[in-house]
Amino acid sequence: MEEQSVCVHSNAEVVRFEKEYRSVIFQACKDAMLRRCDWETVESLVLEKYAQGKIEYNPTKKAKPTSYYYAIARNCAIDEIRKRHRLVELDDKSEDELHDEHDQFAMMAREDEKEIVKEAFKRLAMECRDRQKVQILLRYVVNGEDRARLAEELEVTEDYVSLVKNRWLPRLQKLVCEVVREDRDGKLKFSNTDIRFLKPYMKNW
Repeated sequence: MEEQSVCVHSNAEVVRFEKEYRSVIFQACKDAMLRRCDWETVESLVLEKYAQGKIEYNPTKKAKPTSYYYAIARNCAIDEIRKRHRLVELDDKSEDELHDEHDQFAMMAREDEKEIVKEAFKRLAMECRDRQKVQILLRYVVNGEDRARLAEELEVTEDYVSLVKNRWLPRLQKLVCEVVREDRDGKLKFSNTDIRFLKPYMKNW
């Protein structure tokens, strides 16, 4: 039977903790060079740990509480980078198989790998058939644009932007891995899907 998490802090305590340390958590994310669109994910992880009593500041220690929670948030941010960096999320076997050709931490660093990610977006656009959602995924997740500004420009809510990310990012990750494997095996065929609507947001590619 799966062990259920038990909260030792009340909702009110968690809310107070969030208000007091949100800036600290976000600063840790920024210093770790985590994309802005993933800061809330780290915040949620830290709040969950606090709610469950897994992180408790010890006043007998020399470190200040802000330093203590900063370190925890930074470690969470680094873990998030390792997990999500450059869209590729591979299991151990796949990572071993593809390491020489497509190291997951170097994804999109070279021109050929940029083409791989573009091909993944072409396939996603064919499946999703909603240009706005594909644009949100590119601009919010890949380019790291500010969620509030993006939502305002597209006339949608910030929650909708997050919903699109949560719904379609796993599929995009799988498509990237799919294209990488095809490229490795010499079986890659580029799609004819038109993604010129994304061109203005690929300037840094």
